[in-house]
Amino acid sequence: MKTFEHIIVPVDFSDTSRVALPYAYKLAQKYGSKITLLHAITMFEYDPHAPQHSFSAVDELYASVEASAHNYCDKIIEDANKKSKDITIEKVMERGISPHEVITGYSKNNSADLIVMATHGRSGFAHVLLGSVTEKVIQTAPCPVLVTKKPRHADLKKLLFNNILVPTDFSESSQQAMEYAIALAKQYNARINLMHALEVRFHPAYYAAGVESIFQLDPDVKPRIQARLEAFLQSFDLSGIEVTTSITEGSSHTEIIKQAESEKHDLIVMSTRGHDEIADYLIGSTTDRVIKSAPCPVFVTR
Repeated sequence: MKTFEHIIVPVDFSDTSRVALPYAYKLAQKYGSKITLLHAITMFEYDPHAPQHSFSAVDELYASVEASAHNYCDKIIEDANKKSKDITIEKVMERGISPHEVITGYSKNNSADLIVMATHGRSGFAHVLLGSVTEKVIQTAPCPVLVTKKPRHADLKKLLFNNILVPTDFSESSQQAMEYAIALAKQYNARINLMHALEVRFHPAYYAAGVESIFQLDPDVKPRIQARLEAFLQSFDLSGIEVTTSITEGSSHTEIIKQAESEKHDLIVMSTRGHDEIADYLIGSTTDRVIKSAPCPVFVTR
């Protein structure tokens, strides 16, 4: 069974980065995990070979930033200890060129099982335009990434994953996502909804003829997909887990978000890779779009 012995929580000095903390605490309680608060210190303008582009006192500046980071993390740890004595937390300050490289590099070198982080931090609106640190971490992380939203409950006892949505395209990557969903469902006694969104592009002539759905054009499509969903589930140990299936038609990311909203899912578990990897790279992946609009946290596997 999938487990999380070491959880990395990247933190900066923003309120947004703290949104990830309750989820990390809850998972640590469930799995007995160690949490590492990771603060990336990046000095983009420092160049020892070009003094005109260097800080005048870089060592002092690093020391100042590190001291502030230590104080910030100490306050987080103090607050965590008030919530639960069972949580083991350490703090790490790492220097690097960019935050996402620090996060992924540290995670690789320290056997991280999960990275828990919010969708953006200090740069705010710039991330919408340029791609957030979180998006870059998802693309390069050696382990799954839980992308969090502001929790509905501050009380850890009420922070639950009762209803988990797992979109699938039947790829090998979506099988791994299902394995993580099952592990979480067993820990939280949660339900799983396995869904498949059928994307079909009709020629305008079909619309003119009154055909608006592939289910109208081919009534056997739905039973065939249902059979594939049931076959997909056969390879997993689902003992003790309530599993439902659903089939929708439309743009994958739109259908996933609609399903999560209408069924009040607490978590979406999905992979960054599917059958259409090249198209995803060129136009922005389904996963990226779901993360930006989902009403709940998104657990992303590779």
